[in-house]
Amino acid sequence: MAMVYESRVDGQRAEVESAVLAAYRARTPVSRELHERAAQVMPGGDTRTIAFHQPYPLDVQEGRGCIFIDADGNELYDFVNNYTSLIHGHGHPDVTRAVQAQVGLGTAFPNPNRAQTRLAEIMTERVASVDLVRFCNSGTEAVMNALRAARAFTGRDLIVKMEGGYHGTYDDIEVSVHPALGDERAGDAGAPLALLDTPGVPVNTVENVAVIPYNCIECAERIFRERGEEIAAVIVEPVMGAGGMIMADGAFLETLRALTVENGSLLIFDEVMSFRLMPGGMQEHYRIRPDLTTFAKIIGGGFPVGGFGGRSAVMEQFNPHSATPLWQSGTFNGNLITMTAGVAAMEAYPASEVHRINDLGDRLRTGLGATAREAGVRATTTGFGSFVGLHLGADQVTNYRESAAVSKDVTRLLHLALLNEGVACAPRMAWNTTTAMDEATIDDVLARFRRALAFVRPAMPSA
Repeated sequence: MAMVYESRVDGQRAEVESAVLAAYRARTPVSRELHERAAQVMPGGDTRTIAFHQPYPLDVQEGRGCIFIDADGNELYDFVNNYTSLIHGHGHPDVTRAVQAQVGLGTAFPNPNRAQTRLAEIMTERVASVDLVRFCNSGTEAVMNALRAARAFTGRDLIVKMEGGYHGTYDDIEVSVHPALGDERAGDAGAPLALLDTPGVPVNTVENVAVIPYNCIECAERIFRERGEEIAAVIVEPVMGAGGMIMADGAFLETLRALTVENGSLLIFDEVMSFRLMPGGMQEHYRIRPDLTTFAKIIGGGFPVGGFGGRSAVMEQFNPHSATPLWQSGTFNGNLITMTAGVAAMEAYPASEVHRINDLGDRLRTGLGATAREAGVRATTTGFGSFVGLHLGADQVTNYRESAAVSKDVTRLLHLALLNEGVACAPRMAWNTTTAMDEATIDDVLARFRRALAFVRPAMPSA
């Protein structure tokens, strides 16, 4: 009987997929044409792997507030927001005015600028653990420099990261980001092994990286018991973003803080994504002060940016007045336009707006979960404030392996069905709210979600 039932479900899934794809293609012929043209000169038609999804991604022409318009003229609610970086949505007037005023005066100089200093002031004022900060061009660079600082400061090489934790594309951290479930090389759930995440990374990288499960206190204690004297730093997202919008357990983070102090290691919070969730980042919520913090996303006002900062003793290693400073440079570090946009964006994001869009995220999270239950779909939601994750076919998600076990085929179908309904979220069902939204936005999107869910319901896992 099980085989008959499974074949029936598979048949329904094929029918749903055919209908969803047909509707998507009918709605987006210009995007398809532009994708095919782009694929002639760029592998896959883009320069950003995460932005690709089958059968082809939308070509976007314009953004206004919480809406973007694709090449076919379709308007869609934007709950991707360039993967959480656009805290104000598209075209915020303060950011636009600030950038337009600066562009005619110059865009890039090999000198400090007042906007750079002002943005650094904002960050050090907001984040209690950050005495000094430096800028770069991406979250990847921020992590690279933070790890280098930790290794130089401690004289050790070993980095501990979380299985499923994404910290950019720096070789030393491209380890166990999304190992396949069932891959014996990845080890047991309670004792995962460091596994290279992509070809091209030197094989010996895993000699200097250890992996533990997110939210496992026992596992953290074990790695320090076994290798504490080797560990330069632990890097962790207080909310695991790409791994499923999963909140850290407070006791887990407190354990990491205690273990790093006890063993002379550094604790690095990756707040590239999560800085938006509280005025002082999620470390404010957990009341934990890491030694270093990495930033990016919202601090650039929509332009390429990265930053890292922490306690003075560690950050002073980069001071060029010293005899042998750590070298950290880059043609566009502290770029004048990026810094100008970042200042405008952050000044337009006071605590009141942080909490307002967090409330919108709570409204969205509750609504998605309730709609799934009403439809008889097995699912759970994760996240904090303006971050929302929806996991189909799961009852709870507290770490990477639980997140990776979701129904990927039906998730992909629901993503396309939502695009057909005029709602863009990340293909993995990650959502984020912005200051360009209000309660009416969320309610309209939930109505569209209900229609998309009903369309693909025959292919969905039952509650």
